[in-house]
Amino acid sequence: MPYRIMQRSSGVLLPVFSLPSPGGIGCFSKEALTFIDKLAKAGQRYWQILPLGPAGGWNSPYQPLSCFAGDPVYIDPFTLAEKRLLLKSELPSEPAVYSDHVDYTAVLPQRRALLRKAYARFRPGKKYRDFCADNAWWLDDFALYMAIRKAAGNSGYQTWTTPFKRRHPGALKAFAASHSAELDYIRWTQYEFFSEWETILDYAHKKGIEIIGDIPIYVSPDSSDCWAHPEMFQFDRHLKPKAVAGCPPDGFSPDGQLWGNPLYDWKKLEEDGFSWWKQRLRQTFKMYDLIRIDHTRGFQSYYSIPADSRTAAGGHWRKGPGMHFFTEIEKEFGPGRFIAEDLGHITPAVRKMVKESGLPGMKVLQFAFDNDPHNPYLPTNFTRHCVVYTGTHDNNTTRGWYASLDVGTRKQITAYIRSLMGSHPIQSVKAPVFGASQAAVSLTELALHSIADLCIIPMQDHLLLGAEARVNVPGTVGGCNWSWRMAPDAFTDELAEYIGQLTSDSRRWHKH
Repeated sequence: MPYRIMQRSSGVLLPVFSLPSPGGIGCFSKEALTFIDKLAKAGQRYWQILPLGPAGGWNSPYQPLSCFAGDPVYIDPFTLAEKRLLLKSELPSEPAVYSDHVDYTAVLPQRRALLRKAYARFRPGKKYRDFCADNAWWLDDFALYMAIRKAAGNSGYQTWTTPFKRRHPGALKAFAASHSAELDYIRWTQYEFFSEWETILDYAHKKGIEIIGDIPIYVSPDSSDCWAHPEMFQFDRHLKPKAVAGCPPDGFSPDGQLWGNPLYDWKKLEEDGFSWWKQRLRQTFKMYDLIRIDHTRGFQSYYSIPADSRTAAGGHWRKGPGMHFFTEIEKEFGPGRFIAEDLGHITPAVRKMVKESGLPGMKVLQFAFDNDPHNPYLPTNFTRHCVVYTGTHDNNTTRGWYASLDVGTRKQITAYIRSLMGSHPIQSVKAPVFGASQAAVSLTELALHSIADLCIIPMQDHLLLGAEARVNVPGTVGGCNWSWRMAPDAFTDELAEYIGQLTSDSRRWHKH
């Protein structure tokens, strides 16, 4: 594959759920449009978000109930009111004290109740009927799955009776006939989700902002994809996984990470040229301009853990489709539309695959400082064809991370930044060790000034927030994962101007 050097530019990483929308969670609201306005004012080219699929267990966007559907929680109640589907008196409001984390136990029931009220007032028209017809190839299975799942007490298909679990046509036909209203409601939530997101996407494009989406490599074991296409996965004759996904033990996790996702039967997927993956990517490209492929190393080789294991320690590596997958994908979509999340346990074979694929990989500054001068995450070792981050959604904020380091590592980072930035203004800080906030500023500047074609900074780092604003701690569930929210007045015009100055100084300004 040919390399494609991206235009030197920058962007901001902020999950949609982190927007300060009224009602306790970020959604496709006017706050999303305001955020886009601020990005344009700051000379940014990209807004990077996390997956928008219907979150499964523990509200994780990386455990979607469908690889094709959207999460109805992002539907904006105020937009529904504009469409006269909700009354003003029914609209949610923030409590007197703004919460900087999503309370899913309160938000989800409230949002579902509002959607039910809105649907009761909805009258289908041609646009809705066309949407259902155009998307029937995935939407019908998804609607059936969610309706049966609800009837089964919100339990996954593995617990269903045999006729439903194994998709007996008679049982499904009878269920659809007796639950037609519920199926229509589910289809409507998808119609509204994609309609509202299209408005956000169109607005972003008018402002010169492109959206970087994120596609999880795996699907949830509780998903319409597993139920509708069991032949694609490593299942036994009882439709249970033979092995599941995860990561091997390392210095941070002695037992490894047991994700529990079903593994693909890559030989089966290769037989028809990865048609399911092509359908998935085609659907995803309707929503985003660029796609970050999660866990790209899993295409070269994937970690397989026996399904009955309690930890990931007993797993082993198995060969994936490798370059054959990326060759087929480029035939379908052309070059230059993906970012490879090539982090984690990276071997020479993985590096070779990513290089041959032509996809830009990721460089994370928080991984750079281990006293190894050849560390690939040190800016002095970058090539242009990469995307640099201070940290990702799986990292602590830069301020929180720096505050957790020992004094010796802080001195190393301080000395490195000063040696690389030369006469840059950060030299005015005379202390031998940066404070946590100064380090966050300096590492942001270091990322922006690096040779990397694209630089993405998490919004928390621009806001100089600490560990309380972390989005996710890998290998853990619950807690504050997937819940941080930006304060309503945080992204000020002054901050946008400041980010714009940093962007201009580093020659990344994007003309809008």
